[in-house]
Amino acid sequence: MQQRKQNKFDNTGVGFLAGLILPMVIFLTVFFFSEKGLSFSKYIQNMWQLHALVKLGSLCVFANVLIFMGFIKLKYDKAARGVLAVTILYALGVLISRAF
Repeated sequence: MQQRKQNKFDNTGVGFLAGLILPMVIFLTVFFFSEKGLSFSKYIQNMWQLHALVKLGSLCVFANVLIFMGFIKLKYDKAARGVLAVTILYALGVLISRAF
């Protein structure tokens, strides 16, 4: 059986980190392009009161699909596994926040 050459980016930690950071970057980008002069904590509080924080967070996590599919296309299975793991953790966070 032919063995593939190990790539340094085909690592569960790399996938976990990429899947963790991208939704945060998207969320912060939405914050910076939204209300001017509003502090981050006040923005979070307003989003929570409008019941939009969980929805916006879910949309941000949806971008992990792109990373996941990219890793699959590159055949970085371990990195894709890391993205999947952090996406499941985000989904659990959404489920818990919906309970409250």
